[in-house]
Amino acid sequence: MDIIKLYSRSSLLAIFCFIILLMLVVDSAFYYGINIIFSKMTITVKTKGSMPQVAELIERITMLQNVLRIYFIPVSTGLLLGSGLLLWLYLKSVLTKLVNRADSGIGKEKAPSAVQAADERRVKQQYDHRLFLHLLSVLQREGRLVDFFFENLNLHEDSQIGAAVRTIHENCRKAIQKYISLKAVIDRNEGDEVTVEKGFDPGAIKLTGNVIGEPPFTGTLRHKGWQVANLELPKLSGTGPLKTLYPAEVEIS
Repeated sequence: MDIIKLYSRSSLLAIFCFIILLMLVVDSAFYYGINIIFSKMTITVKTKGSMPQVAELIERITMLQNVLRIYFIPVSTGLLLGSGLLLWLYLKSVLTKLVNRADSGIGKEKAPSAVQAADERRVKQQYDHRLFLHLLSVLQREGRLVDFFFENLNLHEDSQIGAAVRTIHENCRKAIQKYISLKAVIDRNEGDEVTVEKGFDPGAIKLTGNVIGEPPFTGTLRHKGWQVANLELPKLSGTGPLKTLYPAEVEIS
């Protein structure tokens, strides 16, 4: 609405100045014209009429001239100012309608964008959900990892568990390597003495023990850590949530 207020002030000033200029032109032309007309009328009456009639006509002409001079200025001023005011109000209403229409158009353009952004966020969340469960389903399909997690190990001997874990370990490792290539954060043997330099990444290196002062720090490597060297995400079909990690198997006899 600031543009409407700015236009209202500037347009009102412009119309007012134009009306004043027009009044000066009209009034000047009127006075100049009326003086010429009445002068010619007076000369004509004097040349063609008798003395009593001439005096009476000249008096009437003079009265009419004075009346026109007295009432013309306020009447013309009122008409011109009124016309200017009506013009200003009309232009203001037209501008207000145009601005409101433009604002409503912008609102309509933003609404689909907001809806589209919400849909994109929902689709991304569903994709992330499916991607996480897809990895778990791969580990179940290749290594029966979910079965192992929910198995009651108290019912089996340690030797049986060890043999099962060996198979699960190998199959799950192959499944992970199918999509992710990993490498050590610190490529040294665990137990070696390492130095953590200044400017290290706290997300990549976790300091434990007696951590005092500023780096560099010298300590014993307890875990070399893992970081992703290469990641190849699978192309998932569909957009809905993935609920079935691994289908139930029924053998028909």
